[in-house]
Amino acid sequence: MSVTTNEDETGMTTPELIAIHGYVSETHHIWTEDGYCLDVHRILPSKLHKHSYYDRSENNVEILNDKRPIEYTSYEVNRREQEPVLIYHGLLSSSADWVLSGPRKALAYILCDNGYDVWLGNARGNTYSRKHKQYTTRDREFWDFSWHEIGYYDLPATIDYILEQTGHTELNYVGYSQGTTAFFVMASEKSEYNRKVKGMISLAPIAFLSNHRSPLLKFIVPFYGLMEWGTSYCNIHQWFARNRLQTRALGTIFRNASGGFTEGFWMYWFSLIAGYDSDQVEKSMLSLIFGHFPAGASVKQIIHYCQSILSGTFCKFDYGATENLKMYGSTQPPKYDLKEVKTPVAIFYSENDFLTDPADVKKLTDRLPNVIQTKKIEYSKFNHIDYMWGRDARTLLYNAVVTALRKIR
Repeated sequence: MSVTTNEDETGMTTPELIAIHGYVSETHHIWTEDGYCLDVHRILPSKLHKHSYYDRSENNVEILNDKRPIEYTSYEVNRREQEPVLIYHGLLSSSADWVLSGPRKALAYILCDNGYDVWLGNARGNTYSRKHKQYTTRDREFWDFSWHEIGYYDLPATIDYILEQTGHTELNYVGYSQGTTAFFVMASEKSEYNRKVKGMISLAPIAFLSNHRSPLLKFIVPFYGLMEWGTSYCNIHQWFARNRLQTRALGTIFRNASGGFTEGFWMYWFSLIAGYDSDQVEKSMLSLIFGHFPAGASVKQIIHYCQSILSGTFCKFDYGATENLKMYGSTQPPKYDLKEVKTPVAIFYSENDFLTDPADVKKLTDRLPNVIQTKKIEYSKFNHIDYMWGRDARTLLYNAVVTALRKIR
């Protein structure tokens, strides 16, 4: 295999990254009930790839050390035996988040190496899910969705497809940030899907946001009406779509700028949203990260989160009293009934996460009926971004995720 650099990987797609890292990639096109086409990426180990498999005995809850790889002998048999796990990204992100750090570091590869059949979801509107049966991305109708529709349509379609393809009756789910929001929407609105998910790992869960500490959001949220105005009158329906020009420009900036510039950019961009003082993301990864992030989202997704912050509730999109009455039969948008989320849920959160405040996490756990674990990450500087690209994410978080999945019955 030829040696690649971060610069080479900046312009690659998720399947290309998976292949260059020595794994087998599959791309599946999934159509939703309301006409969107979602690209879902599957990761399989190479037939000759060696892995650190988890000891499946009941009494062993440790992950096998990387220095003791087990090369399995029957590729197809192991594919059928592997439990499927669906990993879902956050706002403005894509499937690439979970492979950028590379083998033995990225969550997707760690789960694959521990015997799971890994599927990486992509929500409507991001880099990999920009097709519709009727509309193009130039049509405002294409962008008329929030994270409600992602939970109501995208997740069920993806789960049904994976179960049909694998022959399993249930799968595991790992959601991060908006990926948790969408799951809570699905499980509360379509309760039958609780039976199709064996267990849900909730990384930096977001349902309630009233206690967030992000300075950037505190500045933006009071003016979210301007976003609604821009959507209605200026035909601005999406934010931060990934394109090749953006990728090349950011890559050039990060390669040629001084270390002080890149450090400052990190501090005043990510940190304003995610949490200050984290030392977990290597500055050398910034050009790679910004080659894939942001991956695009509808303005309506962001407006919906703004509404959640201001209302302090977890509820459906607020269209205003008149439209709410037409849509919901009430002047106020209905709240999601979290008591309907019967799937076993394991929650991981961190104190330095400006979006997932511990008070909001407690508010969520108090309302969920089947929380099997609530774990604070034992590093005081771990922030919202570190869940994806933290240098020590494997030891601080991912190993515990694997252990939690194994304990779910």
